[in-house]
Amino acid sequence: MLCKPKPSALRRRIRRIVCTVTAAVLILSVYLEFAVKSQLTEVVAAGMKTLSQRAVNAAVIDYLSDKPDIGERLTVPHTAENGSVTSVTSDPTAINSLKASVSQLAQDYIGELADREGLSVPLGSFTGFFLFAELGPDIRMNIGSRQTVTCSLKSTFESAGVNQTLHHVILTVDVELIVYNPFIIRRAIHTSADFEIAQTVIVGSVPTYAPGSLWQ
Repeated sequence: MLCKPKPSALRRRIRRIVCTVTAAVLILSVYLEFAVKSQLTEVVAAGMKTLSQRAVNAAVIDYLSDKPDIGERLTVPHTAENGSVTSVTSDPTAINSLKASVSQLAQDYIGELADREGLSVPLGSFTGFFLFAELGPDIRMNIGSRQTVTCSLKSTFESAGVNQTLHHVILTVDVELIVYNPFIIRRAIHTSADFEIAQTVIVGSVPTYAPGSLWQ
């Protein structure tokens, strides 16, 4: 009867090394998936919030620089015979132009910043330990994202003293980001910012105002 030969010492050593390496790779994969990726997700989300806020600020500043009179064209005051403002109405063309232009400009700027700069993440963030998150040299990460930008306007009146009213027109820019590179962040990243587009002092009693749906 033939006996199966026992594996040589070298073969047994190779098997142990292969099993050890395989186990180490599996443990490292699980650690990267649950610890490192979780921390990097928070770092990337925070970085994209900052990037989108910068882009929105730049978009609004550039738009207002190009159209410095837009605040005056958003509303149309109506006066009585004595010169006092009795009502304020909105200009649909100016409002729609502002909302569409700023939305598109902000969306373009977010994409340009993400492509040109990406995000710089400290090397310590890749360890998965929060104590090391801000340590080490920065590692540049290319970011791929899809963004939706929406704009809304609101008009408010505020007392500015005796027989005076301060009229504010506020632009709100909301951004929703979905990041799909270097890994997918399944939850949407939201940012919102308010900008005062126009401020007018009205002498007299508070005028009537019917904003309608255009201000949303």
